[in-house]
Amino acid sequence: MKKLIILIILFMLTTLITLVFGDSIIPPQDVLSGLFKIGDPYTNLVINTLRLPRVLLAIVAGAALGIAGCVLQFITKNPLASPDVIGISQGANVGSLFFLIVLTTSTEALLLPITYQPIFSMIGALVVTLLLYVLALRKNYKRDRLILIGISFNILCHAIVMFLILTSNKRSAQAQIWITGSVHQAEYNQVLIIGAILIVVMFMLIYYARSFDIHYLGRNLSYALGNQYQYISIIALLSMSILIGISMSYVGGIQFVGLIAPHIAMKIGAQQFRNRMLYSALIGAMILLLSDLIGRTIFLPKEIPAGIFTALIGSPFFMYLLIKSRK
Repeated sequence: MKKLIILIILFMLTTLITLVFGDSIIPPQDVLSGLFKIGDPYTNLVINTLRLPRVLLAIVAGAALGIAGCVLQFITKNPLASPDVIGISQGANVGSLFFLIVLTTSTEALLLPITYQPIFSMIGALVVTLLLYVLALRKNYKRDRLILIGISFNILCHAIVMFLILTSNKRSAQAQIWITGSVHQAEYNQVLIIGAILIVVMFMLIYYARSFDIHYLGRNLSYALGNQYQYISIIALLSMSILIGISMSYVGGIQFVGLIAPHIAMKIGAQQFRNRMLYSALIGAMILLLSDLIGRTIFLPKEIPAGIFTALIGSPFFMYLLIKSRK
């Protein structure tokens, strides 16, 4: 409980810092007045219209990605497993880009309302997850097999993404920015949608938290204790796919948050599933908040997508884990 309180305090400080800094620095007391719309018109505009939506979107998307990575690592008992590494995130990318590029007219008018994009993103993530479950998780699970098959799916989905972009001039510039991952086009309705789904999935996972802890003991012992091993695996994979699909449909290809956040949570002592999930959510939110803050402040007047910085951090981290696992 003490560590959770410390994480919550760090999360609140990180949120305040991201509201303070930008192309102009707004003192903390003015930020608070702007949040309650009792400041001057300029402060109210900057805080509530420009910074708060992207901060809130970074929080809910980062938390969703962190929880998704935590769920995947917990059920596979594999520290290298991450939605980005084994192709699930790329599957969500394929679904979203199919909607943005294929389901459009020659004048770039969408054939379906934009509200359908998260559905296509979740379908893409679910398809890859189902294939991984059938090929690597359903019967004789082996960690190396999951990673190798997952990397193959990752490469395949990436090739499909590039094919969609290069063979069409419809929305190609928008697609290039989107697959990098950014929260710069944040809107309050996006925050509400991701937040609502995130809360529902979190409550469901908390309800099954004890079953997840038993699942971690292995198939045979799990069945011996009366736990439905395959049922929990399916619940976990569906939850993870939904979180990946809904978050990436709005923030794009943010990479490695689902790999880093659960590792940090485990390192600071979160062993039970419920604690590790809550820790991963807070850490994932802070990673995306800080990545977005760096991208929009360090290189002014240019703005660098947050996904670039999560990839710059995550790639060396993944290589470190590979080397460590070999030793």
